[in-house]
This record gives sequence, structure tokens and C-alpha cells, in this order.
Amino acid sequence: MWYAPAMKICVVTPYFETSDEWVSQAHASVCAQTIPAHHILVCDGSRPAQIEDFKGTHVVLQRNYRDYGNTPRLIGCYQAMAMEADAIAFLDADNWYYPDHLEGLLKYVAEHRLDAIASARMLHRLDGSAMGVCPTVDGRTYVDTNCMLVMKPAFRHMIAWTLLSQDVAAVMDQFVWKHMQDAGTRMGFVNRPTVAYRTRHLAHYQQAGEEPPPEAVNRTDMHGERYH
Repeated sequence: MWYAPAMKICVVTPYFETSDEWVSQAHASVCAQTIPAHHILVCDGSRPAQIEDFKGTHVVLQRNYRDYGNTPRLIGCYQAMAMEADAIAFLDADNWYYPDHLEGLLKYVAEHRLDAIASARMLHRLDGSAMGVCPTVDGRTYVDTNCMLVMKPAFRHMIAWTLLSQDVAAVMDQFVWKHMQDAGTRMGFVNRPTVAYRTRHLAHYQQAGEEPPPEAVNRTDMHGERYH
């Protein structure tokens, strides 16, 4: 059986100064998954989000680590491990899952006997409307934190979130993925966009032939308000 009801899936979401509306949407998407998941929010030293009817674990850190959420992600992983999780997924607070995201990944993991998996993603404008499938995330040359799910045999590799220096913190998901590959982790990619990625990246609007919003930025211009 590919999924056992006793299986515990945790979703780790770090956030810093993200609007309550966006955090609430992310949380609602975890609660709406077609299989149960426990949401672990990690506040990275800002005002804690106020979410009505929150169901999960809310870790409030007393400082901002200024590493694009990598330290809070690792703290969230430790929390998930302490809760005896069988799988850990990641979701930034400005994005959300489509309802069958976790089910699709876990089914693929079971069918192919994998220890880590990633999906494709759908680009969304800042107002939440869909732009189209992201042409960059392919599981080989590029992955996205929001699309990753790691099974218990690969939990030991999660320390990789904090192994490199501050100057590469914004692209740590690429390092974590390669770190697992280099360690011989059985990994795969599902070419199905089940993550909604709310983008500010200038390149995404240029690729779509759209006028970028005033908030659009280059990757190098990103700061601690959003992690990607």
C-alpha cells in the first residue's frame, strides 16, 4: 500500500513579515490536501502571523536569521523529526499547494521506491492569478524548495540547509538537492505543476511577455521579506 493512514507528513513553512492573508492561504492549502498533513510554521523573528482556526505547530523565533529561511527550515525539520514524521515537505508562506500535491508525490515515491522527490510548479502573479507552467524547474538543472518532499531515510541530509555561507543562502535549495544526489539518495521528479508559486521575478514576466509589476525584482535584489 503506497500510503498508510498512520504515516505522518509534515510541511515546514518559514516566514518573515509575510502578510497574514498569504500565510493563511498557504496554511489552508496544507489543510485541504487530499491526504492529512501537519503544518509547522516557523516565524523568523517578525510578528507572528494571526491565522484563524490554525491547525498545526507554530514555532516563534526571537530573532531573524537573515538566511532566506534556511535556518528556520532546519528548525522546522527538527520539529518534524521530534514528532516522528515519515516525510517532510516545504512550502514558503507566499505560495500554496494544489489539493493533490502531497498525494501525487507520495504515490510516485512509493511506486519508484524513492527517498526524495520534487514536482514542477505553476507560476502565479502577485494577485494569485495563474501565468503558466514554470519553464525552469525540471528536477535536474533546477528545483524549488516549495516542490520538494523528503522521506525519513534522507532526513539526515537536511542539515545541508545551513552548511554554506550567507552569500549563497538564496539558492540553498539547489545545494540541498545536489547534496542529496551526491550522497546517493534515490530521487525523482514529477513533471506535474502542483505548487502555486507567487512570483516577483522580473524574468518570469518577461518570459510571459507581460508588463512586470512595480514590485518585480531580479534574483540578486531579493531580501529577507520573501525567501525566493
